[in-house]
Amino acid sequence: MEDIYLRAFLTTVQESRAAKDKKFAGEVITVSETVSAAASVYENVRNALEYDEEHLLRRNAIRRILKRRFGEEDMASLAFDLMHELIWARYFPNNSVPTKTLEEITAILRKYQPVFAQAEDSGRERNNLNLWLLDILSTEIEYKLSPPLVEESLAGLTYQNLKSRLEWATSVIKPEDQELQLYVAVHRAVLKSNQATLRYRIFSLYFLDWSKRPTPELVEQVASRLSQVVDTVEKQLMHPAGERLFRFVRHRSVAFSVLRDVAEKYSDEFDNILLDEKRFHAVVAEAAAKRYDNFRNRVRRSIVRAVFFLLLTKSILALLIELPYDRLIAKEEGWTPLLTNILFHPFLLIIIGTTVNIPEKKNTEALYLELKSVLGLEPAKPLKFAQKRLVKRSMRTMFDILYVLAFLLIIGVVYSVLNSFGFNEVSIFFFLFFLSLVTFFGFKIRGSRRDLVMFEGSGGLSSALFDIFFLPIVRAGRWLSLRAPRVNILLFFCDFIIEAPFKAAIKLIEGWLAFLREKKEEI
Repeated sequence: MEDIYLRAFLTTVQESRAAKDKKFAGEVITVSETVSAAASVYENVRNALEYDEEHLLRRNAIRRILKRRFGEEDMASLAFDLMHELIWARYFPNNSVPTKTLEEITAILRKYQPVFAQAEDSGRERNNLNLWLLDILSTEIEYKLSPPLVEESLAGLTYQNLKSRLEWATSVIKPEDQELQLYVAVHRAVLKSNQATLRYRIFSLYFLDWSKRPTPELVEQVASRLSQVVDTVEKQLMHPAGERLFRFVRHRSVAFSVLRDVAEKYSDEFDNILLDEKRFHAVVAEAAAKRYDNFRNRVRRSIVRAVFFLLLTKSILALLIELPYDRLIAKEEGWTPLLTNILFHPFLLIIIGTTVNIPEKKNTEALYLELKSVLGLEPAKPLKFAQKRLVKRSMRTMFDILYVLAFLLIIGVVYSVLNSFGFNEVSIFFFLFFLSLVTFFGFKIRGSRRDLVMFEGSGGLSSALFDIFFLPIVRAGRWLSLRAPRVNILLFFCDFIIEAPFKAAIKLIEGWLAFLREKKEEI
């Protein structure tokens, strides 16, 4: 790896740390701590209903606010309310955001107005284009409010290192797409970017001046070719080899994440540490151990949020649907199916989540050896991305049939067992529905260990049996989870019934408190 990229990364780390220590002396946005407490509680409860990664919650909140206020013409007022709502919910500390930020956010919102106007005139594509634009707009606003300078520099370092070592042994990714696909894979693996964030990143690569020097001509160009722009970005985002390349990069990305931890803690003495092999090994082991602890804490938080979501959702469904059906239609008096449907799935998720483990000693040693190669302490290890052998079409048809049969078999077994315990059709439906979601959530939680582990286990008989019988259930849960936001009644109730009047009340209360303070100062 060329030293220039490492030097640039270390410089960014030092500058970022200095910027955090420096307090802004100008005028800042201030909100009432009283109303902020109420808004923060609401936001925490609402986020528990939307199972998503923690680092995405702020961007999700920005998008949600913009979507709720969609169609407003006064961009200055929208920027003002957006910032106040974010500070109320404590996505940013009170008395820390400069008031000049409002002008910057207003400028961004006005820049997108002609593009949204073009989307409104797009007929059947209107809704999809508006949602797509909300993704890139919310991401750009978050980047303006909290620039990910260290993250971007780390991604650049990772990209350049992998690019210099990588041999492309595949025809699936065309040579002209290889660099962009590697860029996307690095950002997915290192920065955990979701689709909305990646849309903005790819879009920004095609239009380099969009976020820095957006001329009226550039805005008009994007607006006039909006459908073509969206199709081009989505083609790269949904590349058929993208998922495989992401998994390839993910196993190497943890070494760069540990490098970031070491650099942030020892930026002033980083070069001296590299000269002392014993100390370098110690600080890598220290950083890795901290990541293992953070992983366990993150898993616990994910389990708590998911269990809260399950208990709340299932209790409401039990009261609204299951209990009336049991008593009024099925004429059943037993409580076993109802209580089982409420308690079984959270308990199963706890078991799945708490049994995940990491081979810490073996993994730490692999991290150390990889970092020696990355930092030039040893010869760089070449990497090869090869196209996997595809299953023949005739064989795939047979495997698809067996896959469906395995799915029907497990459904039939569960149905028979539950039926023998007195479950009716509605209770069995809810049991299977949440079983698929819970197995997917559990699989996703356990799979997050891949962000830390540099090698895959050999699996074995138990892994093979799981793949045969439960993978169809997991995939069904994935399908449901992707569509859950559309059918999540609780989220709909929060976003469209509660949130708008609640935020209006918060704004009114804050205005009243400000009025009282003004009158008090007059005395």
